[in-house]
Amino acid sequence: MARYSEELIEEIRSNNDIVDVISSYITLKRSGRNFFGLCPFHKEKSPSFAVSPDKQIFHCFGCGAGGNVIHFVSKIEGLDFKDTLEVLATRAGIELPVLDNYEDEKTAKLKSKVYEINKIAAEFYHENLYKPTSKIAQEYIKKRKLDNRTLKAFLIGYSGNFDELYKLLKQKGYTEEEMLASSLIKKADGR
Repeated sequence: MARYSEELIEEIRSNNDIVDVISSYITLKRSGRNFFGLCPFHKEKSPSFAVSPDKQIFHCFGCGAGGNVIHFVSKIEGLDFKDTLEVLATRAGIELPVLDNYEDEKTAKLKSKVYEINKIAAEFYHENLYKPTSKIAQEYIKKRKLDNRTLKAFLIGYSGNFDELYKLLKQKGYTEEEMLASSLIKKADGR
């Protein structure tokens, strides 16, 4: 995933006037130095949503929502930080850097594979807990008085034999490099 510098984030923020951006979502009326409108984040009949062009921030006196232009777009569009920056950068005509470096791309792919491996491992160990060969772990669970809901919520599991996960990941097509990067598998002699 791309990471953006503080300077780039500030450039995006400063090139998106908060009054212009918010005005594209709700009707604002000037009152003194600020603008007011009906809050888009809760139902109200009289305007309690204030926008300060001087400070480039918004604040709702009704529900307490507030922040800068990035916070507003993120909240109203339901976007994460990265996607919000992309929307605002496009709006301001700012080109964001992309992964064009082979090593960065390779690292991003490896990281993605490690996430997949961890998810598979968590589910595998959780399912393993319920097998007849996991009596030791099941007795421990009973002694700790953990109920099934807790076991499922936290995907509590049991590892069993030392190489079961390795065999499963190998069968699913993961490479040695990917498995080692997950730190769930260690390189053993003869492998």
